[in-house]
Amino acid sequence: MSEQKQTISIDPYLQNELGKLKYDNIILKAQFDNVVSQNNELKQKIQELENKLIEYKEGHGTSEPKN
Repeated sequence: MSEQKQTISIDPYLQNELGKLKYDNIILKAQFDNVVSQNNELKQKIQELENKLIEYKEGHGTSEPKN
């Protein structure tokens, strides 16, 4: 049997919509990466504050810091 090559023609409307979706996907990926980065920064800040609180409690022998 011989192989036949088949060309698939995509409707221009579908091509346009796929292009929009690809663009939207790129934007969403960039936004997601930014949020992940911000989340990691916040986790680091929380860890630093927790460490400071532990140091404060150990240094002052209290269970809660006074405001």
